Amino acid sequence: MKRIVGLLLMMCLMAACSDPDQGPPLGPFAAIEKKETDPAFDITPPSSRSPAAFTYTSSDAAVATIAGSRVTITGPGKTTITASQPSIGSFGPTSASTTLTVSKVDCGAGSTVVNGKCAVVPTCVAPAVLTNNQCVPPASNAALVHANGLAWMGVSFPNNVTTAKAFCESITIEGADKWRLPTADELIALQKSGILAGQGWTLGATWSSTMGSVSSTASHVVVDLSTGVLAERADVAGAYVTCVR
Repeated sequence: MKRIVGLLLMMCLMAACSDPDQGPPLGPFAAIEKKETDPAFDITPPSSRSPAAFTYTSSDAAVATIAGSRVTITGPGKTTITASQPSIGSFGPTSASTTLTVSKVDCGAGSTVVNGKCAVVPTCVAPAVLTNNQCVPPASNAALVHANGLAWMGVSFPNNVTTAKAFCESITIEGADKWRLPTADELIALQKSGILAGQGWTLGATWSSTMGSVSSTASHVVVDLSTGVLAERADVAGAYVTCVR
């Protein structure tokens, strides 16, 4: 009788049936150490007698996120990674946790970590502001428009032509860079297209990259976007700004 009881107990333990609410004990789940510039990696799960698939969670998405078993580092700090198995057959649910420690990387003066890599912090020209390591235009009701095969930043503020040119060359809009001041011909074609109605633009004398012909002073051509009329204006004077790409 004792042999039979012992055999049954052994069979029960092997099948993890001693407690239907408790899964089999898991093997070691080692702590993980990474740098914030390290690439995504796959979790090595703890060993388990249960055939159930593991699922993983991260307690702090600002440090790491997980898709399937793939971990993507999002910033320095510590997060708890939990590996869980659901009930399956005679095996109850089980889980184990470990700590992922992500150390901060010193990229040096004038640089910061962006998308896992050290990147130079751009110098923004006002009124652009630094956002997510990009120089972006100020918030405005002036819509971005597309006309004549070009994208146009909405007009909402004036500046002198030197600052306007530097502003355009520094900005990123909707992930796109390489903006510039438009030519006078491009501004005339934009005004004639009629697309600016209802776009929230401030329509008036707007800077072009076309140089003026007055020899006594540095000047550029401005185009009135409400009428299409051209004029020359001293570079130190003010006019509205749109950028194109």
